[in-house]
Amino acid sequence: MRRPVAFLSTPRQQSYSRIFDIAACCIVWRYAVRNPGRIFTLSRFSIYFEMVAQTGSIRQAASALNVSPSAVNRQILAVEEDMQTPLFHRHSSGLSLTTAGELLLAAIISGKRDFEQFQSRLDGLSGLHGGVVEIAAIEAVSDRLIPDILSDVTKRHPRVEFRLQTLDFKAIWQAVSRNDVDFGISLAGKSLRQVRIVSTLQAAIGFVVRPDHPLAQREDARLNHATGSKLILPDSTLAVGAAIQDGLAQHSLSLNPTFTSNRIASIKALIRSGLGVGMLTRMDVMNEVKAGELCFVPIKESGIRPLGFSLFYNTQRRLSAAAQTTLDLITESFNSMSEQSGTTLP
Repeated sequence: MRRPVAFLSTPRQQSYSRIFDIAACCIVWRYAVRNPGRIFTLSRFSIYFEMVAQTGSIRQAASALNVSPSAVNRQILAVEEDMQTPLFHRHSSGLSLTTAGELLLAAIISGKRDFEQFQSRLDGLSGLHGGVVEIAAIEAVSDRLIPDILSDVTKRHPRVEFRLQTLDFKAIWQAVSRNDVDFGISLAGKSLRQVRIVSTLQAAIGFVVRPDHPLAQREDARLNHATGSKLILPDSTLAVGAAIQDGLAQHSLSLNPTFTSNRIASIKALIRSGLGVGMLTRMDVMNEVKAGELCFVPIKESGIRPLGFSLFYNTQRRLSAAAQTTLDLITESFNSMSEQSGTTLP
């Protein structure tokens, strides 16, 4: 019988082939660990390699994986010998990746991400409505708007796994641009290449008070209506705080708050304690208003403009059925909140 042609004839070509096989195997390790009932081929090396890269120590990696240090070391040394290049710098304080090691780690991480997207699409095609939905959002949204929406989605797609990252607004735009997540919700900004803005919510800024405060009876207010009250304001490190300061600066106005904080939760706690009048967006207190704990009174002042929140995704990413459902529900919520506040979407 005629023997097949050997395309990879040299030792170096054969070693590269082995590395490609390793990369192909390693992309499924996370799924196999989470779903032991599924049958996948695991690359022991890829698991060991990534753990050593994370910990910077063969001993720590072995401990985390519950294997012997010698087993981890043998796998890494064997591949380094095949590649004829070191993957780690050896220091007295530990290990750090070489350039070749960084390239291999990037390939492993990219491969796993690609496989997870494939698995989500496969589940959607098979009618399982499973897979993973990855969302990046700022704190104002992840703590208040997202939980109710995810509750609705899980009822429709009980097998869906959600990964919600709370990041600062610039990091969210970058994560979507790099195609690291299905979609993002952040402060409105200029759209990047390959990033499509689906919807924008203009969240009014207003006074936040307890139900027993005189301002709670008003439909809207001006800044001078808070004269004589102690003010509780977000500092300028928060987007709403920066927006308030910008609006005041445009009209050469200033406020002298008694309390300032860089945490929305702390501001609401101070208001609930009856220590003064706060200023936040409607979205910041939507749950408390719904529960009757606090009241929101929009400020009708030309300099105090609404804070814009955008919902966006990377056009190069094919969304799973669950991700598309989640995106649609958030869009509906944005539209509903905009109608309630009397603003229109662009």
